[in-house]
Amino acid sequence: MKKYIIFFGIIFLIVATSIVKSSTRQLEKNIFILEEEVKILEEKFDFLLLESDYLTTPERLIGLKEKIFKDKFFAIDPKDIKKIDLNE
Repeated sequence: MKKYIIFFGIIFLIVATSIVKSSTRQLEKNIFILEEEVKILEEKFDFLLLESDYLTTPERLIGLKEKIFKDKFFAIDPKDIKKIDLNE
C-alpha cells in the first residue's frame, strides 16, 4: 500500500510539474510578444516625436506658412491693435 501511495505521489508531482512548465512557457511566450509590441510602439513614438519636433521648429513653420498660405497672412503692428469695450 505504501508503494502505491509513493508511486501515485511521484506521478502526481510529474504531472503537476509538466502543467506548471507548460503554463510558464505560455506566459513567457505572451510576455515576449508583448515586449516586441512595446518595442515597435516605442520606435513609432520616437519617430513621431522626432517628426513633431521637426515640423514645429520656427523655421519649418515659417517655410510651411509661405509655401501653403502665401499671402493669406500678413504682419501687423502691435500699436494698431485697438481695445474693444463690450460695455458700450
